[in-house]
Amino acid sequence: MNTLFREYYGKSIRIAPDGFSLFKREGDRLTAKEYPHSSDALLSVEAPQFFAGNEQVTVISAHHIPMLVPDELYQPEKEKEYLNLQFDTSRLGQTFSDKMGHYQAVYFMTQNDKDTLSRLPFSRTTVAEPTLFYRFLCEQDSETALFVALNDKFTDILAVNKKEPLFLNRFNLVEPADTLYFICDVIKQFNLHQPDVYLHFFTDENKKLLQLLKAYQMKTSIL
Repeated sequence: MNTLFREYYGKSIRIAPDGFSLFKREGDRLTAKEYPHSSDALLSVEAPQFFAGNEQVTVISAHHIPMLVPDELYQPEKEKEYLNLQFDTSRLGQTFSDKMGHYQAVYFMTQNDKDTLSRLPFSRTTVAEPTLFYRFLCEQDSETALFVALNDKFTDILAVNKKEPLFLNRFNLVEPADTLYFICDVIKQFNLHQPDVYLHFFTDENKKLLQLLKAYQMKTSIL
């Protein structure tokens, strides 16, 4: 089983730009259902049927990349102000923040998603997906590492050095060469020396990308 899924997606709802997914782990077996281009109304129907009982479910926010705010500048009451600098918050329903080293990762949920989730018959916690990537990297032996999460239409890249986030962004994709370019650019920008690169595919493994990374002699691990 994928290491990331086993550790962090055991009982969760993943909300992404193109729909939602449901995950449930029973022993070593992970059951997942994807609902691309689905409505909030469908989530209201499918989630209660998928999760048995009233145990807590984790809502994983993958709708957008969080904004990293240094601890010394962060004020909880200003979360919406921070987000206004980077996002269209006209449909904002609720703000959140997760701890990432000496930063707060600030993100939000739309009003529609908030209303839909509030009607579900179980308790919930919420976490930004890159926060899970960060926690995973902090558990590895790597001093410097990149987490590369590949989706159908976008890739998220997180760079960490000594458990401090250096870089976090989302890139639209067309070809595997684009992903290679973004990875190389982050390595060059922060002068990283042979970082460990962890690849997480939300889609099928891209053999072309793996060939390119091998050609560039990068230390890669596929989760």
